[in-house]
Amino acid sequence: MKILDRAALTILILGGIHLLLIGLIGFNVVEYVLGSPEEWGTRIIYIIIGLSSLWCFKYFSFTPRGGSRLKDR
Repeated sequence: MKILDRAALTILILGGIHLLLIGLIGFNVVEYVLGSPEEWGTRIIYIIIGLSSLWCFKYFSFTPRGGSRLKDR
Protein backbone atom coordinates (compact mmCIF):
# COMPACT_ATOMS: atom_id res chain seq x y z
CA MET A 1 0.00 0.00 0.00
CA LYS A 2 2.88 2.36 0.65
CA ILE A 3 3.80 2.37 -3.05
CA LEU A 4 0.20 3.10 -4.03
CA ASP A 5 0.02 5.92 -1.46
CA ARG A 6 3.18 7.54 -2.79
CA ALA A 7 2.07 7.14 -6.40
CA ALA A 8 -1.32 8.71 -5.66
CA LEU A 9 0.28 11.59 -3.79
CA THR A 10 2.78 12.18 -6.62
CA ILE A 11 0.01 12.19 -9.23
CA LEU A 12 -2.02 14.56 -7.06
CA ILE A 13 0.92 16.97 -6.74
CA LEU A 14 1.49 16.88 -10.52
CA GLY A 15 -2.22 17.53 -11.04
CA GLY A 16 -1.98 20.54 -8.73
CA ILE A 17 0.97 21.91 -10.69
CA HIS A 18 -1.04 21.34 -13.87
CA LEU A 19 -3.93 23.39 -12.49
CA LEU A 20 -1.49 26.09 -11.33
CA LEU A 21 -0.16 26.43 -14.87
CA ILE A 22 -3.68 26.67 -16.25
CA GLY A 23 -4.60 29.34 -13.70
CA LEU A 24 -1.47 31.45 -14.03
CA ILE A 25 -0.65 31.37 -17.71
CA GLY A 26 -3.47 29.44 -19.37
CA PHE A 27 -1.21 26.55 -20.43
CA ASN A 28 -2.76 23.07 -20.32
CA VAL A 29 0.08 20.54 -20.36
CA VAL A 30 -2.14 17.47 -20.74
CA GLU A 31 -3.98 18.85 -23.75
CA TYR A 32 -0.69 20.07 -25.24
CA VAL A 33 0.81 16.57 -25.04
CA LEU A 34 -2.23 14.38 -25.72
CA GLY A 35 -4.61 16.53 -27.74
CA SER A 36 -8.10 17.87 -27.22
CA PRO A 37 -10.21 17.06 -24.12
CA GLU A 38 -12.41 14.77 -26.18
CA GLU A 39 -9.55 12.34 -26.88
CA TRP A 40 -9.29 9.20 -24.75
CA GLY A 41 -5.69 9.79 -23.65
CA THR A 42 -6.58 13.15 -22.14
CA ARG A 43 -9.68 11.75 -20.45
CA ILE A 44 -7.71 8.85 -18.96
CA ILE A 45 -5.13 11.23 -17.46
CA TYR A 46 -7.90 13.35 -15.91
CA ILE A 47 -9.56 10.21 -14.52
CA ILE A 48 -6.26 9.05 -12.98
CA ILE A 49 -5.73 12.45 -11.34
CA GLY A 50 -9.29 12.40 -9.97
CA LEU A 51 -8.93 8.87 -8.59
CA SER A 52 -5.64 9.85 -6.96
CA SER A 53 -7.33 12.76 -5.22
CA LEU A 54 -10.07 10.44 -3.93
CA TRP A 55 -7.44 7.98 -2.69
CA CYS A 56 -5.67 10.76 -0.74
CA PHE A 57 -8.83 11.64 1.21
CA LYS A 58 -7.73 9.10 3.79
CA TYR A 59 -4.94 11.47 4.88
CA PHE A 60 -7.49 13.79 6.52
CA SER A 61 -7.68 11.44 9.50
CA PHE A 62 -3.92 11.60 10.15
CA THR A 63 -2.47 13.72 12.95
CA PRO A 64 0.65 15.92 12.58
CA ARG A 65 2.73 13.44 14.64
CA GLY A 66 1.74 10.54 12.43
CA GLY A 67 -0.85 7.94 13.06
CA SER A 68 -4.59 8.32 13.00
CA ARG A 69 -7.03 10.21 15.20
CA LEU A 70 -9.48 7.39 14.64
CA LYS A 71 -7.19 4.64 16.02
CA ASP A 72 -8.58 4.75 19.58
CA ARG A 73 -12.23 4.59 18.52
